Amino acid sequence: MKNKEYTSTQHILKYIGVFGSVEMLKILANLVKGKTTAFLLGPIGAGIIAIYINILDNIRSCTNIGLETAGIQRLSEIDTNKEKEQILHVAKVIRTWSFGTALLSIPVCLLFAFSLGTTLFDLTPDQSFDLILLLPAAFFAPIAIGECAILKGTHKLKRVATVELLVTVCTAICTIAIYSILKLKGIVLVINLCIAIEAILHILFCYSIYPYRISPFSTDTWKRGLPLLKFGIPYFITSLLTAITTTITYKFISTTEEIGLYKTGFVFIMYFTGIVLSSNATDYFPRLTSICHDTKQKNKAINKQIMAGLHITTPLTMVFLLAMPLIVIILLTPDFMPITNMCIWAGLFLVHRSVAHPLEYVSLAHGQSWMFLILESIYNLLVIFFIYIFYHSYGLPGTGIALSVVGLTNSTILYFVNKYCYNVSVSLPNILNIMLCTTLVGITIALCLQPNITLRFALGIPLVIATAAYSLFSIRREISNE
Repeated sequence: MKNKEYTSTQHILKYIGVFGSVEMLKILANLVKGKTTAFLLGPIGAGIIAIYINILDNIRSCTNIGLETAGIQRLSEIDTNKEKEQILHVAKVIRTWSFGTALLSIPVCLLFAFSLGTTLFDLTPDQSFDLILLLPAAFFAPIAIGECAILKGTHKLKRVATVELLVTVCTAICTIAIYSILKLKGIVLVINLCIAIEAILHILFCYSIYPYRISPFSTDTWKRGLPLLKFGIPYFITSLLTAITTTITYKFISTTEEIGLYKTGFVFIMYFTGIVLSSNATDYFPRLTSICHDTKQKNKAINKQIMAGLHITTPLTMVFLLAMPLIVIILLTPDFMPITNMCIWAGLFLVHRSVAHPLEYVSLAHGQSWMFLILESIYNLLVIFFIYIFYHSYGLPGTGIALSVVGLTNSTILYFVNKYCYNVSVSLPNILNIMLCTTLVGITIALCLQPNITLRFALGIPLVIATAAYSLFSIRREISNE
């Protein structure tokens, strides 16, 4: 990759466009899947799925050693054009360790699945027994993670986009077919099948470039994976803390039905942020790793990433908030209308994720995964604290308020940590844009919460058009100045 491409606005926009388009198609497929799930299973079914997935995430976190992030970081440092043999060797190490963690996931699932279901979520014995049947999902998840790390770390971005889209379409078809026939009884089968499809497709797409090789009986291969393990352990702890945070959050919520509503609302929010942020882990993180020791280039790349994300996210957030009631009616069912105010109140979280996300990768790019662990631990504590406070005060809409407060607080903390620890300087134009975008989204939230629908759209639509025009002008000016 040429030097200019590391900090080029056109390069950033290209891959935001590529992965944003893929994310949009994935969202459409997932929304069809979600609509079917909502219609066939209702909020209670969505709640059971959320609990099962959360327990699976806890099991996965217990065996995950941060291989994806460690693998991407290691492969990004290798010249893909000159060191093919080294890449093949690192890929074999990653695959061997992924296979080892996959095997480890089986006894962990057998030991803890039933107890987690009965003690944490008061599931019936039959429902808790179903968790033991998630063994295939527990096994295939680490395999998929390893293959994904290899594709991302070697900058095979088009393959990543293609396989992600195929996984979404295939899993959506399977989900709709199985739930249509089996209803609630098909939940475990769907989870297992979807993760198996993800692993198989990743292997197929990676195999044609880097043939699948593992050496589970080679002591040398395991030893060569220890540096990855050292880097990945903090990331593994972070994943575990995130899964525990989700579990604690679910425990705050009173019923399975409300868990289903919260999970659905949160998925909507994360779907939306994924449109813009999906390129960060795939394109931005490897780029940042390659230039993190050049302060000037690093600052330029970070500021360009924040600028692009902010200008794309803000007008989209405003449209999302204004159309939220219509989105719920079209894509779900009237039973899910309680999530409308939750998503509206979370508007500031959406904007500040586009600021925080590029800053979160700085510590990882520098190889300091322990700092990443500290920052993510603070983030998870903020989530637990604010959701506890606002949910008990305002119910489900309070979780949206909590997310916005967390987003604002987290981006502020990341700003100061990166400034003093990594010499990252967020430019004055970016700071002013953050303040402006926060104000514009705040006004949109106020419009969406007042009861007069005519006033909402009469003022909201011109505001969206003006914001979109300003964002387009700013991006075009940035490109012309390069």
